[in-house]
Amino acid sequence: MPVSLQTLLYGSVKNMGSGIHPVVKESALEMIKRAYEEGIYVQISAGYRSMEEQAKLYGQGRLGYSYNGKNYSNMSKPKVTNAKPGQSYHNFGVAIDYFISSDDGRRALWTVNDQWRRVAEIGKELGFDWGGDWKNFKDYPHLEMAGGLSYSQLQSGKRPSLTSKVGGTKEK
Repeated sequence: MPVSLQTLLYGSVKNMGSGIHPVVKESALEMIKRAYEEGIYVQISAGYRSMEEQAKLYGQGRLGYSYNGKNYSNMSKPKVTNAKPGQSYHNFGVAIDYFISSDDGRRALWTVNDQWRRVAEIGKELGFDWGGDWKNFKDYPHLEMAGGLSYSQLQSGKRPSLTSKVGGTKEK
C-alpha cells in the first residue's frame, strides 16, 4: 500500500518549520499533491532554517568556523553547503528542499531521475526556481521563491511580494 498523501503533507509541514513564507508553503504543498496524483511520492525535507542552524550546516567539514562567538566546526561530517548564515534563502523562509519517497514512505530516494525532474517541473509551474537549473553548482533538492530579491536585500529587512499560483492570493 503506498504512503498516504496525508503522511507526506504532514511530514512536509513539520519539516518546513514555522518561519516559512505562506506562499512558499502553499506552493510546496500543492506540488506534493500534484506529484502524488501522478504516482510520485515527494516530501519536503527542509524549509526555514535559522541562522544558527545554517552556521551548524556550514561548519560541517570545516575547521575553525565560528558564528556569533560559538564554534560550529565539525570535521566528522562532510561539507554540505557553501552558504554561511544569511547567504541561504532558507534563512528567510523562501526556500525548500525535497526528496522522493519510496512507495511505502519509509526511505528517502536521492537519485535524480525522471520523477525527480518531474517534481522540479511541477515546482517551476508553481513559481519556484530550481537549483538543478543552476550553471555552477547544481542543487537538485532545492527550490526557492525569492521574488527577485538578493541576500543583501533580505538581510536588510526587505521581504518578497509573492503571488500564489495555487489560490491566487498575494502575501508579503
